[in-house]
Amino acid sequence: MENYTLPDFNIDFGNFDPQDITSDETINAVLVVDISPSISSYVNELNDAFTDFLEEMQRSHVAEKLMVSITEFNDTVNNRNGFQPVETLKSDQINFKPCGMGTALYDAVFSSIENAVNYRTNLENSGVNCKTLVFIITDGQDNYSKIDAQSINRRLSSITTNESSAFSFETILFGVGNDNSFEKAQKDMGIKHLARVGNTATEIRKMIGFISASISQSFVANSAISF
Repeated sequence: MENYTLPDFNIDFGNFDPQDITSDETINAVLVVDISPSISSYVNELNDAFTDFLEEMQRSHVAEKLMVSITEFNDTVNNRNGFQPVETLKSDQINFKPCGMGTALYDAVFSSIENAVNYRTNLENSGVNCKTLVFIITDGQDNYSKIDAQSINRRLSSITTNESSAFSFETILFGVGNDNSFEKAQKDMGIKHLARVGNTATEIRKMIGFISASISQSFVANSAISF
C-alpha cells in the first residue's frame, strides 16, 4: 500500500479526543467550503443556510453521535475546526467571508480527507465505529493548489478498496453556478458524486438541506448511505 504524507499546509485540525467519546458509533461530517471572492453573490444565503443546518443538527436525533469538521479555502486552506461534537459548535464558526485571490480546491480536499482518515483510524482503535461523509462546496476550478487531482484520486481509491471503509466513506462535490469544470474536477479527484446547484437562496437551502438529510439518513439502522 502506498504511503501518503500530508504536505505541510501548517494546519492544526485540533480534533476532539477519541478517548472522550462515549458513543460506540459516530458519523464524521466533513465540510470543505470555497470562500474565494466569487462566492460574494451568495455568501449571505450560504451563511443563513448553514446556521439553520447547525441548529437543526443540534436538535436532531443524531446530535449525540455527530462530529463535524469545517475547512474553508481560497488561495490557502484554513481549518475552522477539526472534528468536534456538533453540540459544541457555535454559529460564528460557520460565518464564511469571501476573501483571497484564488481557489486551492485540491489542497483543501486532500488535507480534509487525510484528516478524516487519520481521525477515523484513531476512533476505530478506540472501539468506535465510524461513517464518514465528505461534502465539498465550490463555485470554480482549482488554480492555486500544490496537490494535484490524481493524488486525491489515488487516496480515495485506497480508502474505498479497504473493506472496513468501502461502504461507509462517501464523497460529494457540490458545484455552485455554471462553471464548466465541475464534472472534470469530480472525476479527476475520484469524488463519488456530483451535484450542480444554482446560487439562489432556494438552491443554496436545498443543498444544505440535502446535507442535513444525508447525515440523518446515515443513522437509520442498517441503512446504506445514498445520494
